[in-house]
Amino acid sequence: MTDHELRQLLQQDLNAGADALYQQYKRYVYTIIFRILRDCGTREDVEDCLAETFAEVIRRREQIRGESMKAYLGQTAHNKALNYARSLQKQRLHNVPLDEMEPAPESVQAETEQKALQRQLLAKIQALGDPDATILVQKYYFNRSMKDIAELVGLTPNATKVRCSRALKRLRKELAEWE
Repeated sequence: MTDHELRQLLQQDLNAGADALYQQYKRYVYTIIFRILRDCGTREDVEDCLAETFAEVIRRREQIRGESMKAYLGQTAHNKALNYARSLQKQRLHNVPLDEMEPAPESVQAETEQKALQRQLLAKIQALGDPDATILVQKYYFNRSMKDIAELVGLTPNATKVRCSRALKRLRKELAEWE
């Protein structure tokens, strides 16, 4: 469906237009939001931000004139995700228990080493490229089912499972060389 057709449908039938807009761009918007929130948010946070993004675009549908819907959605998703990430970080700063405020020196070193290893592992995963990196992160960090991941990356569940297996083999090889 073209942008012009989507705009007309949104004007004629808001529910049908909103549904068509969501169906056409949900993967694109989800990917933008996920890339920003993957380090600081949960799956629910990503889904909440996704819903807020589409609600914002639908609320401002009259103001979208010459821009493409994809570009407008992408920029709105990017801005919403950044605001959401900032909000999550502020919540974490204000919700730190007192016993965690001053950790013992050895726990600081262990935590720092653990975080460095996690960053390096995520860098190795990201180096696999899309959709392999997305599949692994969704599977092992967010515990999503292959069916959900397949829908997200636009593959069949079987193809997603095969790509996951191959990506794990490549990652194991990279990690073996890394040690």
